[in-house]
Amino acid sequence: MLPVGAAPFAQPELTALRIVRPKTSLSTRTLGLIAGICLYLGTLFLVLGSPSPSHAATLLFKSSFEGSLLLGEPYDCKTSCWQDVKGADSATGYSWPPQIWQGSGQLQLLADTPVTPNTVSSYVFNEIQSVAGPRGQQTSVLYSEIRKRGSGATQVPYLLTPSATALQGDLYVSYWIKLQPDFLEKLGPNNWWVLFEWKTNAQQRLITYILVDRLTRPYWHLKTDDLSAGPARSFWEITNHTAPVPVGQWFKFEFFWHRSSQRDGRAWQAINGQVVFDRFGPLLGGNDPIDRIMLTQVYAGGSLPLYQWVDDIEIWDGFPCGDGTPCGTTVPR
Repeated sequence: MLPVGAAPFAQPELTALRIVRPKTSLSTRTLGLIAGICLYLGTLFLVLGSPSPSHAATLLFKSSFEGSLLLGEPYDCKTSCWQDVKGADSATGYSWPPQIWQGSGQLQLLADTPVTPNTVSSYVFNEIQSVAGPRGQQTSVLYSEIRKRGSGATQVPYLLTPSATALQGDLYVSYWIKLQPDFLEKLGPNNWWVLFEWKTNAQQRLITYILVDRLTRPYWHLKTDDLSAGPARSFWEITNHTAPVPVGQWFKFEFFWHRSSQRDGRAWQAINGQVVFDRFGPLLGGNDPIDRIMLTQVYAGGSLPLYQWVDDIEIWDGFPCGDGTPCGTTVPR
């Protein structure tokens, strides 16, 4: 067999053959380097998981609490009451309540003790107030407060209640929030504050906290767990001790999730444009629909009163600013 590049029929009078090497645009060494990089990236994606499906996100709801919005009177009271936000936002055109996945939404005044429409406000309270907002100008916001505990579960969330039979996909929520100026003094060491959570029909939960350590230093904590039988059984939990926890000032909260039983599940959170969590992996996937989303929440340990302000709520069916990109601290106009 002749070497590569030799003439197929050499003439007898030639005393030597000239071997011509094939011309290539990439050297063997370069090809080996490229192959090595591809192998590394492939391994990395297996570890981290591939990004969640992305598409041009659609805005589902937006409100800045402007215009003739009002809070209805509490109703259907037992150990909690319900309260509606009513009207259309003059700044955005969206009407309350948000209708996410064929559901509705109300404020839940959960006193965790028997109450009536006349007594529930001594435990938990909501109000649309005019305050200096994220832009420093007077604006309308939602104010929520725990005044007295009926028991350990006293809280005041704005509760989205999706239909269990609706098609549920990805969701991104954001809003501006301001915690009370004496937040750390009220919580004290080794305590907690729930910022956001959702639960499934089978009592599985995603929840993000502000925790306070023994030196009263706040930090972020995110976990999923199972509340269906006895004490909570944790699936996974992660913390972030480096991202700042703003207290007594407005900050932008963003949260995105993609549910899956595979590696493409994703739980993502950003504060003031800084990514705090971006976890890939199984995220409460399966045929267990979300039936409660605590869009806003005042639920915490510590001493009372506990309160916060919320403005500029947005709900999308994906990342509005690009896959995994925070929308940052730009205040809506």
